Amino acid sequence: MIKIGKPQVKSDATTATLFVDITIDDVCKEVWFRVDKKFEDYLCYERGDAYVIAVLNYAMRNHHDIVSEAPLTEDLYYNIDKYLVDAIAQYNKDFYRPNITADVASEALPCAGAVGTGISCGVDSLHALACQTAMKYKRHNITHLTFNNVGSHGEGEHAEQLYQARLERPRAFAKDYGFEFVASDSNLQNVIIQDHFKSHTYSSIFAVYCLQKLYSVYYYASAGYKYAEFTLEDKPQVCPGSYEMLSLPLFSTHKLRVYSEGEGMSRMTKLKSVVNYAPSYKYLNVCLKEGDNCGKCEKCVRTLLGIDALGMIDKYGEVFDIDYYRKHKKWYLQQMLIQMANEKHDYFEMYPYFKDQITLAMRIKVLPYKIENAVRRMVPRNTWFFRVLKEIEYKMNS
Repeated sequence: MIKIGKPQVKSDATTATLFVDITIDDVCKEVWFRVDKKFEDYLCYERGDAYVIAVLNYAMRNHHDIVSEAPLTEDLYYNIDKYLVDAIAQYNKDFYRPNITADVASEALPCAGAVGTGISCGVDSLHALACQTAMKYKRHNITHLTFNNVGSHGEGEHAEQLYQARLERPRAFAKDYGFEFVASDSNLQNVIIQDHFKSHTYSSIFAVYCLQKLYSVYYYASAGYKYAEFTLEDKPQVCPGSYEMLSLPLFSTHKLRVYSEGEGMSRMTKLKSVVNYAPSYKYLNVCLKEGDNCGKCEKCVRTLLGIDALGMIDKYGEVFDIDYYRKHKKWYLQQMLIQMANEKHDYFEMYPYFKDQITLAMRIKVLPYKIENAVRRMVPRNTWFFRVLKEIEYKMNS
């Protein structure tokens, strides 16, 4: 049983915090969500919506029912109870269909009408900004940028340090381009222990619903699954993004519409919009490491190749070492072939742009990866033969 108490709000001179006691198997812990004091009036203490969403994935995976002392918004309660949990449980035999007990709240809460989206300065978030601003649809133009600490930065003290280190670039972006900036901190990831890759949709929408009196529209940057890749099955390399075209409409109400921004688009399709969005020339940051783009990690390699393929590489001298990229172009193309051999589909769209630059030596060098990929389907990873293949790969790529 997961029991969610009644949310409350407390504040000091600079911050406001929404908090609630959550009891899981008789262990009670406080879960809090903190924002700048100017957003205090938008924290939603009247409903248990945010916290039910926060624990929902955990409850299905760990076979818990949910009881909320605070009422749930009728639209949201109906959508989750009648459609979402049944659909997910139907396609995953190890998942539990939780019983959710709460009062129903039908009256509308106040809403400031803000339009929000997350801002990491990566391709997905900048695509949202490139496509959802300066539109003729006035009530859908982005007004607020959010940066949340609800799991993507990890757990514990290191997560807090990483969150603080990553915070300044989004804050500066919002200031430079005239958006309201909503930074939030939370201990959710330290109380409801989950694999963020397997729960990011739920924890991110938790942050939205903590401030549901602020937003009328929220764009959640899509995880990049194409429509044909929709699945409710919980496979090892598949995240909840695979069914956001179902879950996000069901996490919407008459007062708050949540969109899967960029839904069904490939990485290259998004990048075509981003390279024509001038703020990206100064702020694009995709690196897997902390700080500025390293230019060598997998995400930096993929982005540099994509930008080059679209003929816009000269625009990104502020965020990438373009001279280094040009001097080591063969290495980058080799990485593309390796990722293609490993069936990383984003690279297949880039290949036609570079086809004439691929040499026979590059193709020969990537053969061990192709062999490994074929063997991977047939040979268990813990066999000596598999280890020999990995050693051959390493020596040929070093």
